[in-house]
Amino acid sequence: MSALLFAALLTGKTLYMMTCASCHGARGQGSNVAPPLIGRSAADIHLMLDTGRMPASVPYVDEIHQRPRFTQPQMTAIVNYVLSFSPHADRSLPLVMDGNAAHGRTLFAENCAMCHGPTGNGASVGSDDVAPSLMHATVFQVAEAIRAGPWIMPRFGRDVLSDRDVDDIARYVNAIQTQTDGAQQENAGGLSLGHVGPAAEGFVAWFFGIGALVLFVRGIGTTR
Repeated sequence: MSALLFAALLTGKTLYMMTCASCHGARGQGSNVAPPLIGRSAADIHLMLDTGRMPASVPYVDEIHQRPRFTQPQMTAIVNYVLSFSPHADRSLPLVMDGNAAHGRTLFAENCAMCHGPTGNGASVGSDDVAPSLMHATVFQVAEAIRAGPWIMPRFGRDVLSDRDVDDIARYVNAIQTQTDGAQQENAGGLSLGHVGPAAEGFVAWFFGIGALVLFVRGIGTTR
């Protein structure tokens, strides 16, 4: 083992013992408040750290995307240490290339929109589980999530989505975020209101219109 790798493992071990072991166990065996980490892929572990979901403030809660608590070198060190629990763990991380947003849009609609919403804003998927908004996810995080299948999200292997497909989806999500060429969000007209246009606006109009009508009728009824 090289001196650099040994030093990284030591750093990873220290960070792991300080922030992860109390829930996941000293050797990643898991506990009654957290699942085991043995056999988890590098993409899965790194995604949880990179999106700030881990360390979790509350056990078994679907955490939201937030600022990570570790630097990139620290995350790499923790990932390497956790992978040392599993001699045959998947150590690969996505290599995201510039994809085709138009093709990514089709793939997103087929594989992602039913949970994350057609515009990637997130949605409830039942019980207390929520598919998070993708508006702040990097292309690398999108690719990691596709390959890792975090929480209740299915894991998409290369037999389902090729590396090129993953690149295309990540590019499309980035296009949604930045409103650049290739994947403009569709707006049905008027105020966006979640990009569903007149339907939402009509509901708002009816809601306030009926409220105003009720107040008017009550006013007439109390006038002497």
